[in-house]
Amino acid sequence: MIWIYISESLLYLCFSLLMGAFIIQFIPARLKPEIRIPKRLIQLSVLGVVFFSVAPVIRLVIFLYEDIGLMLTMQNVLGGFEVGKAWNVTVILAIFFYLFVSLFPVLKSKVLSGISLVFTFILLLALGWASHAASLTEWGGFVSHSLHFLAVTVWVGILLIVGWCSKNQENWLSYLRWFTPLAIACFLTITGTGLFLMTLVIDVNEYGDAWMLPYGQALLVKHLTIIPVLFFAFINGFWIRRKLKRQEQINPIPWLKFESILLFFTFVSTAVLGQQEPPHSIETTLAGSGPSAMFDYFYSGIIEPTMSLQFGLNTINTLFFMVALIFMWLIIYSFRKKAPAVVPFFLGMFSVLSLYFGLMASIQ
Repeated sequence: MIWIYISESLLYLCFSLLMGAFIIQFIPARLKPEIRIPKRLIQLSVLGVVFFSVAPVIRLVIFLYEDIGLMLTMQNVLGGFEVGKAWNVTVILAIFFYLFVSLFPVLKSKVLSGISLVFTFILLLALGWASHAASLTEWGGFVSHSLHFLAVTVWVGILLIVGWCSKNQENWLSYLRWFTPLAIACFLTITGTGLFLMTLVIDVNEYGDAWMLPYGQALLVKHLTIIPVLFFAFINGFWIRRKLKRQEQINPIPWLKFESILLFFTFVSTAVLGQQEPPHSIETTLAGSGPSAMFDYFYSGIIEPTMSLQFGLNTINTLFFMVALIFMWLIIYSFRKKAPAVVPFFLGMFSVLSLYFGLMASIQ
């Protein structure tokens, strides 16, 4: 199962790199730092889309092949299941895409970059076609999932390219003027579509009860990992801009790199979430597959399918919440004291752990 989580996370990374690399080509030189993107990175990202998107297909084949044999199972999965059909389309498109980026200077022409962006977008739609949301509501789920993933890859992709491919800090203020509102728009889109996608799987009123299941645990961790991302986004988008306006000496690139690493952890939690059984009925799912191992570890009572969780404050969770707040304050404090970006990065991770332990200790 771990290999599926890894492949899904790297698939999101490949899409983000492609999206960011081609979008940044349309930004005038005066509105961005000097950026050099290796062509090999583009080629590897295209190949990554093919190889990492096959994981759900392999998982399905492994699950079914014992009944009818390997070859017949592969034929059925590739020809009869949406995930298999989507992968067929992905392979065909990716072959043409790889040849295109290999034969033409796609990073030196806006026309060629635009064509590459269209390739990337169509591949993204193929991924949305195979999503669980699309299987539930057809067009509604397909559009929401695709829009959700598009907003993620645009935000994270530009962040990755600027953070890891910049050669200097020139035009950083100009870069922030257009990227900050774009990032805010992407975040709002992610939030709106994410809430809609969540309601397709669970009732919002049963969000806490879903923590008993692996799906609910992964959803909780995904939401918590967003918190340190927002801290870094605020620092990168507003605080650093204010310091640059005052002509203070600061290197924003390491902060951007660690924000992108935090977002990659969000990719990992999303990959784990996508491989869990969606609890359309928490009672039925709990009776069939049992509770999450993490929930079972923290909960000392008897777990029954019909139970509803109750939450309350106590000494233990209050202490954890206080520790989480201290870590959050230290993120801001470390920036003010000009600590290396790696320090608030770990402070952000510790705040997530503290919040998680506090929430789990709140269950009565």
